Amino acid sequence: MAEQPLLQMEDDGSNPISALQLRFFKIEHKTAANAYKQWHYLGETGFISTINFGAYWDNKLEGAISYGSPNATELEGCFNRHTQFGWWEIKRLAMSEVCPKNSESRFIGYSLKALKKLFVVKGVVTYADSGVGHVGTIYKASGFSSCGLTEPKKDFYVNGKIQQRGKTKGVCGEWKDRTRKWLFIKKYE
Repeated sequence: MAEQPLLQMEDDGSNPISALQLRFFKIEHKTAANAYKQWHYLGETGFISTINFGAYWDNKLEGAISYGSPNATELEGCFNRHTQFGWWEIKRLAMSEVCPKNSESRFIGYSLKALKKLFVVKGVVTYADSGVGHVGTIYKASGFSSCGLTEPKKDFYVNGKIQQRGKTKGVCGEWKDRTRKWLFIKKYE
């Protein structure tokens, strides 16, 4: 009986057959934004990040992950506005459908190691949006601890669009429930 390798050794396929075939690099914000436009449910919605990484297969971008300061100014048991330095948030993560199983968790692992080489990292916080069916499986697989669902919140809509900032008093619009998100943290201290 002849032995066969577990993975195809040549890269002549049209898609990677193993997450180990992906290569990761630091990328520009606009490159990450293009990835999210294609593969993230928020599409072209803007985001703020400090650093971005790309996942490549055969010199083609197949995913992105972005990190920045946490939106929350306080997270009980982790930080407050005075101790937030060194805490990061995964702002966005998306990969194309050609990426094989375990690609996301491998990408998170690589990017966390790279982040720790470049910055002080006390911990990382991230969210999985229950409104689009996300439950945080990739974060659990990457060693994050689940903290449950975020508190219920509402957003103010004017002409069918969320009003991100500004006054609401006297403005014709309506308050709608926001989808709750699963909160995950990974501490390094």
